Amino acid sequence: MAKVDQSLKQKPKDGSLWFQRAMLQFEHEDLAAAAVDFEKAEKFAPGEFAVQWWQGKILAAQGKPLEAKATLDAYLAKIPDHWGALASRARVSMTLKNIPESLEDFRSALKRCPQPGPDLIQEVAQALAANECTDEAVNILETGLNQLGSVPSLQLKLIEIEADAERVDAALARIDQFQKTAARPEPWMQKRASTLASAGRLPQSRNAWQALIDHLEALPAAQRESHAMTLMAEHARAAIQVLASMPPAPASSNPFSRLNL
Repeated sequence: MAKVDQSLKQKPKDGSLWFQRAMLQFEHEDLAAAAVDFEKAEKFAPGEFAVQWWQGKILAAQGKPLEAKATLDAYLAKIPDHWGALASRARVSMTLKNIPESLEDFRSALKRCPQPGPDLIQEVAQALAANECTDEAVNILETGLNQLGSVPSLQLKLIEIEADAERVDAALARIDQFQKTAARPEPWMQKRASTLASAGRLPQSRNAWQALIDHLEALPAAQRESHAMTLMAEHARAAIQVLASMPPAPASSNPFSRLNL
């Protein structure tokens, strides 16, 4: 910010500098100052930067979804393939409960983004899964993993979506698949045990926690006594104690989700 301010003293009519400062203001959550700077960027460099998109983002961040959508609509009417603006409008439409429009914009944003990153892929998949488009969400995550490699956040989201859709066996199969290629198996062993608990499969969950404990105890001392592995062992033993104290319950009631097993 200091560097941009210094440059603006020398070039007060440089629209690119005002645009840079506006984005910095936005990142610092100084929305009012960002709005002023974006207007100056447009004044000194009309049409050169995506000012209207950012103005829509500011309105959304200020809790003004109707105004934000109108601004984003106007921008996308001029530049319909701007994936960032499509994603922004999708979020605003979701806030306004315009679910079909939101999902369509999310699909378009993902399709038009030249190199979608994990955050966008995960966000689109989550929106679809939350609105009964599970198969499409799974396909998007699988495609993302094929393109980006073993990204943990995408792997975990895929398991979560399968489990939430009561496809527990599919979720467990994913865990087994990811464990085979993981640098360390322990986190996936832990995930398997907790997934079984959340599904109400208590004996299987207990066995999985015990398998994790046995695995940890068999590690060389230097690994077994590390902070991460010690915590994991404590977690596993605590989970077994919780499971032993609670009666079997149907998966639909999901009594273990609140226990963070």
